[in-house]
Amino acid sequence: MSSKVNIKDIIYGHLATMSKVDGGWSWYDFLTFCFVPVAFSTASIIMGFSLNKDVSSLLVNFGAIFTALLLSVLVLVYDQESKLDERYQRDAELKRPIDEFYSAKKKLLDELYYNISFSILSSLALIATCFAFSMADSFVEPKASSLSLPIILSKLVFTPIAVFVTVNLLLTIVMIVKRLHSLLRPK
Repeated sequence: MSSKVNIKDIIYGHLATMSKVDGGWSWYDFLTFCFVPVAFSTASIIMGFSLNKDVSSLLVNFGAIFTALLLSVLVLVYDQESKLDERYQRDAELKRPIDEFYSAKKKLLDELYYNISFSILSSLALIATCFAFSMADSFVEPKASSLSLPIILSKLVFTPIAVFVTVNLLLTIVMIVKRLHSLLRPK
């Protein structure tokens, strides 16, 4: 795969943020960000839910809007990191006390970078899933049986993937908002 589209570093970086403050692996984070979306996806299959054009359109709009918003938040994170580094260097040059929370803030900004980048990729995956659903849905004939390949793909492939990505994206966005709140709130 071309290094220009290789996203494994972003995915690994995002997974690495699922850790405790002391650096150990957090099973609660893993359960929250993996098991909960899988549970919703499984429930969508059991309940027979299937994407339709309206829901697919809504998810595409959701993904597109959040991609744009998250790109602007990524710029904010970069700006905050630059300001933090400048303040650290200025304090070091002037022999002033260094912010005792510098390393914690720096780590939080790095994790935010990976979380936001992962959310942008998730939004793009959601849009691609809805596009694939629309392509498969265009092959469904009006009087097709419930066992036609496009309907099976919709119910057993595209719908669970869309549900998984949507739930995971929502949880990740909540995590990003919480981290931004912690970082930017007035003290």
